[in-house]
Amino acid sequence: MKLPTYVPPLHIAIDTAREFLAQAEAVNIHDHGRVIESHGSLTVSLAALLAALDAEKSRG
Repeated sequence: MKLPTYVPPLHIAIDTAREFLAQAEAVNIHDHGRVIESHGSLTVSLAALLAALDAEKSRG
C-alpha cells in the first residue's frame, strides 16, 4: 500500500494519532466495517507520525 507523501508537522501528526487512537478505542469489536475503517485510519496516522518524526530527526 502506497501512503500519501505529505508529511505533517510533528505536533499535528501526534494530535491526529491520538484522535484516531481514541476513536479506535470506542469502536465496537463486533462491527467489522468500523474495525476495518479504524485500522486504515490508524495505519495512515502511524505512517504520518513516523514520517514526521523522521523529518524532525533529519532537521536536528
